[in-house]
Amino acid sequence: MEEAFQSDYKKRGSRWAGAVSLPALPKGALILETGCGNGKTLSAFSNCRAVGVDISCEAVRLAGPSHAVAGDIRSLPFQDCSFDCVFCWHVLGHLREADRKVAVSELFRVTKPGGTIFFKGFSPADFRCGKGTEVEPQTYLRGDGMLTHYFSAAETAALFGDGDIRENRWSMRVKGVDLPRAEIIGVFSRR
Repeated sequence: MEEAFQSDYKKRGSRWAGAVSLPALPKGALILETGCGNGKTLSAFSNCRAVGVDISCEAVRLAGPSHAVAGDIRSLPFQDCSFDCVFCWHVLGHLREADRKVAVSELFRVTKPGGTIFFKGFSPADFRCGKGTEVEPQTYLRGDGMLTHYFSAAETAALFGDGDIRENRWSMRVKGVDLPRAEIIGVFSRR
């Protein structure tokens, strides 16, 4: 998987752009963004201190090494209880089931007691679900080497425990056709 992302960032550069809508965050909070990519979301954390981590060294270069570090979400290079908030938006879906469980454990490990984890992952209602070769239930390997898992609300609750979980749906117009997009959004507290 690392090779697929490294290759993609080398070929396409800063592939993520556009506005970012963030939840309300405590002023001055220390935030970790996992899978920070080229730094699109990192740049939106203006009232907080934020660091990103990404498996792709090329993505970290694009995000700015002063704001991001290379690292694996399954073994985060940070001390226990380091962050007030941890963002994991569209990252866990690139892992197989066993690795998703390890990654969630790492998210909780680096979050301070009373801190918050923000999760987003695509749901099976998304138009891309089913594209590629199914390698695990609801997990598809596409031709570009990217793995994408589609989360149900029940699975998300099983991974993270109690929290606020909902589904967000919208349409994306491509070549005159409206395509359904859908994601599971979760907010979880570390006790």
